[in-house]
Amino acid sequence: MRTWDIREVQAITTKKAGMLDPGKYGFFYVGLCLLIGLVGCTVDEPEPPTPPLRPAPPLRVLVIDDPGLGEAIGRQWRARAETDIEILEPTTEELLETPQAGLAADAVIYPSGLLGELAERRLISPLPGREVNSPEFGRRDIFDLIRQQEIVWGQHVYAVPLGSPVLTLIYRRDIFDKLDLEPPTTWEEYQQLVRTLSDPEVGASLEGTPTQVLPGALEPLGPGWASQVLLARAAPYARHRNYFSSAFDAESMKALIDSPPFVRALEEMVLATGTAGTRMLDYDPQKVVRALRDGRCALGMAWPSAADDTAEIHGTNMGLLGFAELPGSAEVYNPSSQQWQGRERAEGHRATLLSVAGRLGSVSAASRQPQAAVSLLINLASPAWSQQISPYSPATTLFRQSQRGNVGDWLPRDVDAATAREYAEMVEQAHRRSLWLSLRIPGRDRYLQALDQAVERVIRGEMKPQEALSQAALMWDDITSEMGVERQRAAYWRSQGMEP
Repeated sequence: MRTWDIREVQAITTKKAGMLDPGKYGFFYVGLCLLIGLVGCTVDEPEPPTPPLRPAPPLRVLVIDDPGLGEAIGRQWRARAETDIEILEPTTEELLETPQAGLAADAVIYPSGLLGELAERRLISPLPGREVNSPEFGRRDIFDLIRQQEIVWGQHVYAVPLGSPVLTLIYRRDIFDKLDLEPPTTWEEYQQLVRTLSDPEVGASLEGTPTQVLPGALEPLGPGWASQVLLARAAPYARHRNYFSSAFDAESMKALIDSPPFVRALEEMVLATGTAGTRMLDYDPQKVVRALRDGRCALGMAWPSAADDTAEIHGTNMGLLGFAELPGSAEVYNPSSQQWQGRERAEGHRATLLSVAGRLGSVSAASRQPQAAVSLLINLASPAWSQQISPYSPATTLFRQSQRGNVGDWLPRDVDAATAREYAEMVEQAHRRSLWLSLRIPGRDRYLQALDQAVERVIRGEMKPQEALSQAALMWDDITSEMGVERQRAAYWRSQGMEP
C-alpha cells in the first residue's frame, strides 16, 4: 500500500481542476486537502510473502541401559505426539563420564539409583510444581515410597517414575503345596525354610516334581547384586524407627556397614546359600527366575517381568510361581545403646530396600526445550501412557494404584489372575512401609562394588563376615574422603528427603 504526500495531492488536484473559481470551490478545495493530509491516501500493493514456520527440532532423549524401554518410548511418542523425538542409548558408564558442561539432551531416562549422582552434579533440573501436581501426572496415584522418596531429592521433585521393583521372594507353589509350606515372614523363618528345602529326605519326597539342582534358596549374588541382596537382608535389622543413619553415620559419614545388623545379615546369607553359594555368584535376578521356572530350586529372590530378554521366560511353569514380600525381623539394632531391641507392633517388622532397579525420567539442565521435555516426561509417566511403556523394561514393574487391574502387563503371560493380584498387592504394600533403606548418593556404583567384593570373599570362604565388612567399610570411608566428606554428607541428607 502507498501513502501519498499532501503536496502530491495538491499538485494533482490543481492540475485536474484548472483555474477554478476560488469563491465557488475554495472551501471544498481546502477541506479536501485537510482531509487527505490527516488520513492519507492509499492504493493497494501486493503483500510480501509470509516466511514458512520452522518445525520444532526433535526432542532428544537419553535412555540408559534399556533398549526395550527406549523403543517403547519412541513408538508411543511418534504415535501420539505431533513433534519428532530422537532416542539415544548410552550406557551408565558413559552417562557417569558426562562433563560438567551438561547432558547433550532434553531429557534422560536412567536407573533409579542414579538420581543423586545427576542431581548433585546439576545435570538435571527439578520439575515445576504446577506440572508435578497436574491431573495429567496423577501424583497421588503413585505408590507412597516412590512418590515421597524415590522421585525426590532434598525437598524437590526431580523425576517422574516409570516403575521400581523390589526384591521379592518367588517360590514354586506346587512344591510348597506338596510340603505344606508357607512363605516366611521373618529371616529366622526363612533360615528354617531353607534347611527344610535342603534336606535330602525332603527332596526325595518330591517325586513327580522337577528335580532341584540347587538346594534351599537361590539368591542373585552376581556383580551389582550381591551388595543389594545384603542391604535388603540387613534393612529390617538396621533401620531403627528413631534413626535414619543406617549405611552411614549422618553426621560424620563414617561407613556403618561393618556394624552388627550387616554382619548378622551376611552370616545368615552364608548359612542360607550353603555349598551352592559360589555358584550363585554368577546369578542376576533374571537368571534366578529362569531357575525357578525350570524347577532347579523351590525358592528364590528376584522379581518377575514380562520383558525378560529370552522368549523362554514365557514358557511352561511360570504359572506355578508364587510371590511374597521379603522377610522382616522382630528385633532391630539400636545404634545409640548398641543393643538389639524388640520392634513395636505398630511399626511392623519389615523395611523396604529402595532403588534396587527401576527407571526415572528427568529434564536435562542443558535442555534447549525444557518445557517440551517436561511435557514429554509427564506424558510418559501418566496413567494414560505408562501402561504402554513401562512393561517393556525388565527393570520396572507397576507403580500406580490404577495399574493394579492391569498388572498382568508386567508379568509373564501364563501367571494366573489371582496370583497377579497378589503380586500387585505385595508391591504396593512394600512401597507403603514406614521403614526403608536406600543407597543413592554420588559414588553409589563404587560403594556397591566394594560391598560386592566383601560378599564374594565371604561366600568363597576367604574371609569371615566381620573381617570382610570391616575391610569394605574402610574402602567406603576412602571413597567418601575422595569425593568430599561435606559434599557426601549433604547428599546423604538430601537422599533422605531433607536439606543439610
